[in-house]
Amino acid sequence: MTGMCQKWQKRKEAAKGWIRRFFLEEDGVGVIEVVLILVVLIGLVIIFKKQITDLLNGIFKEINSQSKEVY
Repeated sequence: MTGMCQKWQKRKEAAKGWIRRFFLEEDGVGVIEVVLILVVLIGLVIIFKKQITDLLNGIFKEINSQSKEVY
């Protein structure tokens, strides 16, 4: 029976070590930061959609008018 108890004790210690490493791991923090930045950027695009559209339309009109001068 002591051999079986030692195996369970080793497994229990291994599980504790795995759980400890899992909670101390910080790899997921980078993912959360990226997601939050994307949420903020998408929010800004939604808020300023009309201004961005007007700006891009003006830029493309200018590009088209100046490209006609080249040809």
